[in-house]
Amino acid sequence: MRRIIILFVLLSLWIIVSLGCDNTKEVIIGPEIDSINTVINIEIFENLDNGLRSVQLRCVTDSIFPCANFLIEYDLSTTSNTLALTFTRISDLTFCLDGFAPAAAIVILGALVNISYDFSITVDRVTVSAQLILTDSTIQILNGDSTWTNIVRSILYRVPANTIWGEAGYNDPVLRDSALTFFDSLESLGATPDTLSTGHYGYFFIDSTNAIDSILGLGPSIGTDSLFSYIYNYTGDTTALSNLVQAYENQSGNLVKVNIITSDGYQFRSY
Repeated sequence: MRRIIILFVLLSLWIIVSLGCDNTKEVIIGPEIDSINTVINIEIFENLDNGLRSVQLRCVTDSIFPCANFLIEYDLSTTSNTLALTFTRISDLTFCLDGFAPAAAIVILGALVNISYDFSITVDRVTVSAQLILTDSTIQILNGDSTWTNIVRSILYRVPANTIWGEAGYNDPVLRDSALTFFDSLESLGATPDTLSTGHYGYFFIDSTNAIDSILGLGPSIGTDSLFSYIYNYTGDTTALSNLVQAYENQSGNLVKVNIITSDGYQFRSY
């Protein structure tokens, strides 16, 4: 009997010690989640809306969850020159949107001034001391990578004032010349082709040859087989841009599709 008791005590002590020494992290997949425990990828974005610029952080987890609407909860505190962001947990859901996806959050930092902010980011009690630096032309996060954070493209180029961009597209090759007349119309309104520095602007990407590698514009795709992307400088009235796009919207059969997005956050499209 004494031998059984001793074995029971030793087994109990082993279980207690094993649990106390287990520091293994495990990502919990499901609606009842009380920690992050996964890398958060953070991307800088500057939202343009009716002339107001708002700095945002678009965040997604490395881990994939069984519902497409999981959210990353966070706390944000700010002063005139500091930002403190703490990611707290993956949110519980009242309903599950079918599909597998990372958890996500859009952290709105607002209209920041052009200075260097002390920027602390905390995930699962691990804090990294970074800097968020704004100039007239760029927004940059320095030293933001850590065990639980990954900064996606640390530099965002800011869309210059008086910039317009978009696409003109068509399906039938015989409409190519008709699509090109859109640019003649833009130039007749005073718009001029613009050349920007190589980099990611949030809404579009300029490659090393100064070509528009990708238009990441807002709203539905232009949806044509062939298209021309453009970036112009334009200081005129937006009413003229709206009227130009309206003319393409009213064309018979909507054969050539065009859109215009402005650095003031206005959007015009013919489709």
